[in-house]
Amino acid sequence: MVIGLWIGAAVLLAVLFPQLETVVRQQSVDLVPHDAPSFLTVDRMSAAFGEQGSKTVLFVAFEDPAGLTPPTRQKYAQLVSQLRADPSHVLLVQDLLADPVTAPHAISADRHAWYLPVGIAGTLGDPTAAESVSAVRAIAHRVFAASTTTVHVTGPAATFSDQIASAEHDLLFISMATAGLIALILLLVYRSAFTALLPLLVIALSLAVGRGVLSALGECGLPVSEFTVAFMTAILLGAGTDYTVFLISRYHEQRRADIAPPQAAIDATASIGRVILASAATVALAFLAMTFAKLSVFAALGPACAVAVMVGFLATVTLLPPVLALAARRGIGDPQPDRTRRYWNRIAVAVVRKPVPLLTVSLIILLALAAAATTIKISYDDRKGQPADTASNLGYQLLNRHFPTDMVFTQFLVVENPADMRTGKGLADLDELASRIAQLPGVSKVSGVTRPGGTRLEQAQLSWQNQQIGDKMATAAADGNARKNDLAQLTGGADQLANGLAQLDRTLRTALTPLSGLLNQAHTASSQMQRFTPLLHQLSATAPDIDHAIQAGPGLRPEAEQARNAIAAVSPLRDILDTAPWCVTTPKCTELRDQMRVLDALRTNGFFDRIAELGDHYNPATNATVTATLADVQTSITTLQHALGTLGDPADVATNIARLQHGISQLASGAQALATGVHALADSNIQLLAGMSQIAAQLQNSARASANSDTASGFYLPPTAFDNRQFADVAKQFITPDGKTARFIIESTLDPYSSAAMALAHHMVTVAEAARPNTSLTNATISVAGFPAVNADIQHLLQADFTQLAVATLVVVGLILVLLLRAALAPLYLLGTVVLNYLASIGFGVVVFQWILGYQIAWPVPLLAFIILVAVGADYNMLLVSRLREESEHNIRVGVLRTVAKTGSVITSAGLIFAASMFGLMAGSIAIMIQVGLIVGCGLLLDTFLVRTLTVPAIATLLREASWWPQKQPTRTRP
Repeated sequence: MVIGLWIGAAVLLAVLFPQLETVVRQQSVDLVPHDAPSFLTVDRMSAAFGEQGSKTVLFVAFEDPAGLTPPTRQKYAQLVSQLRADPSHVLLVQDLLADPVTAPHAISADRHAWYLPVGIAGTLGDPTAAESVSAVRAIAHRVFAASTTTVHVTGPAATFSDQIASAEHDLLFISMATAGLIALILLLVYRSAFTALLPLLVIALSLAVGRGVLSALGECGLPVSEFTVAFMTAILLGAGTDYTVFLISRYHEQRRADIAPPQAAIDATASIGRVILASAATVALAFLAMTFAKLSVFAALGPACAVAVMVGFLATVTLLPPVLALAARRGIGDPQPDRTRRYWNRIAVAVVRKPVPLLTVSLIILLALAAAATTIKISYDDRKGQPADTASNLGYQLLNRHFPTDMVFTQFLVVENPADMRTGKGLADLDELASRIAQLPGVSKVSGVTRPGGTRLEQAQLSWQNQQIGDKMATAAADGNARKNDLAQLTGGADQLANGLAQLDRTLRTALTPLSGLLNQAHTASSQMQRFTPLLHQLSATAPDIDHAIQAGPGLRPEAEQARNAIAAVSPLRDILDTAPWCVTTPKCTELRDQMRVLDALRTNGFFDRIAELGDHYNPATNATVTATLADVQTSITTLQHALGTLGDPADVATNIARLQHGISQLASGAQALATGVHALADSNIQLLAGMSQIAAQLQNSARASANSDTASGFYLPPTAFDNRQFADVAKQFITPDGKTARFIIESTLDPYSSAAMALAHHMVTVAEAARPNTSLTNATISVAGFPAVNADIQHLLQADFTQLAVATLVVVGLILVLLLRAALAPLYLLGTVVLNYLASIGFGVVVFQWILGYQIAWPVPLLAFIILVAVGADYNMLLVSRLREESEHNIRVGVLRTVAKTGSVITSAGLIFAASMFGLMAGSIAIMIQVGLIVGCGLLLDTFLVRTLTVPAIATLLREASWWPQKQPTRTRP
């Protein structure tokens, strides 16, 4: 009836719920939590730049010996079109070949390979992403079918998709290998096909029911992952078989004591049942603690393995006893003679007699292996964790043949600032930040808004600007030096002008001095003549009076001639003043020029000729008659009076002449000062040209020395640069339209999966943060995105999970041991041996994989190994020490003898079986399962043949009754 219930439960669960593999494909959890810093950075960056689908990116890699021919280009365009027509799987298609700016980066130097970035639905490791990968691959293979072009879809999302597929593919081989190994061990242990089949029957039903239960729980939201099925199967096969072996061994012990089969089954179940329950509870609780892990590879495995362990326990205690009783009624299933008791008796005697040497040897072996564990190197490279011929790995190999290694693993440094960074200062601060990042070891290129091509914009560098200034100054200096002759001509002209004006000043002072007296005399004579005009008619009758007047005339001609010559001498000055532009703006000069025009008019209108003629008429030597002479005199007097009236008051004329002389003197002085200034200007220009040549050379030399150097400071890019359409098209890849989010693309020479790359991701943030104070980025938030950053998050979460789960597991196991043994000291050294065995197991794995095979240890392995080894080690501890407590009623040495002798074969069988279930994982192709299988399997063998056989019994022998402290003597609890 019990068997029927288990079969019915298995069938019902299979009918009601899908296969567990289907649930895993549909419900598999993300590899990394959504709130991981690197993922949050990608989310914010994608939203700011409007790039939906950039969170999970695939790379469709192409290779064709003929290159991108027109027919191939047509197929490529068809692929782009079909991918964009599948919005349920494809969120973004970055056709780099369609953009002249990005096309050179998307095609290899030999023109034989190119790639297409595709943003897909889902996140890293989840079922949606795996489905999207399959959809993209199907479209790509369909479009390029029957062509010469090789197409592979690769990228981190493709890597995890291939890992899921490989794990699912390996499950059959793992199950067959594990079942075969366990069956072989059971046959060797029991030497009875029926007895060997009993555990397999229990495990088969346990596995069927356990898979159904997990499928149901997965449909209800229990987290599952690509490793759930394989590890759940291995744990169930190992733990479930161990429980059946424990129960069968105790049943056989009862039968060897001639107890009837039904009672033997009851007694065995009663005595070992509580140990199995404690063991199952310990393992299950240890696995359940993994639920609180941040990393899904642990959070999804823990509950599944806990369910498997409890199903195995229930199947053992409910299925096995009635089957054993039923078989005994038909005379089958009884134990074979125990051929190993003599061997275990010898070991028990040796341990009791020589506990110190045996303990020392066992500890030396364990500590030596544990020492190797200190050299462990953790690998985060999931590419190396799967076969080299998976589609994603073939894609990586294709790209690495034609492009820089690992070029698909782009890193971003994201700067989020409350203020617009598209200012001269903001851009300079961004460039300074990028300059610091570019100088870090391992960084090969930093591209951003101030350095789209990976180096600073040439025109924005102060070195380039200095070069331009230096070049222009050098040109100006060369032009100035070429015109030194012009400076010489200028100084010579200034000297000539000063000398000429000085000579003119001297001439005027000599020539114009008599003019004032002459004009006074002429004015006086005119007045006298005018006064005597009415008498002219009387003069004709009074000749003597006229003759007397004539006596005064001979002196007029020489004075008139002298005055006219003086005015003629200064006439050139009037021409100079008429053409000088500065004279118009000088009031004194204008007034002087007007007076000189008046004087020149006197010279040219015959005024002085009339005076001379008048003198001639008064010449006593002439024979002219008085009447004729008086008529001529009358005419001359009229002309003279008219001219003197035109000239004005003699006093004003004298004043104007004085002003003229003063103005000429000032002009001469000014010309002399001008000449002095021109000489000084010429000298200073020559010195300036020499200085300009020197400064230009310095600017040019410093510019050449610091050009394109990140160590050189100085950067200026005006905000108006964004008005340039070509620059704006490039800049939009690196800074958002509002200027508040900027990103740099970081290229590195480091392996993106290496610890150095993860350390660089953290170091970049530290360096960038140090560049913020006292800049426009003071309030900015800086973070990193990209696969090294994701791995850095995994590393951080792994350390946190390991600490949390290790403490939780040790606490759970310790408490159960305390409750089971009702002691405090024994649980302490039992936990110590478990931890030491774990370290030795890791050390063994390091020796094999790292030292011999050259592979690093996959990052999930140490924690998975810890949980399994500690939990299973506690399982064997409970069996061993609970039996030791039962057998130590009078003397612990006797108890050790009996315990080792009676449980040696059981623990050995159980250890071999569980180790076989772990070794079965090595039949797969995923590095995590292979490494866990070997490390845990070998750890279980160390635990079985060394720790439980020598180390723990030797410690118990040495401590004697102190093991049960604070109790003094155990009481016998065995029925």
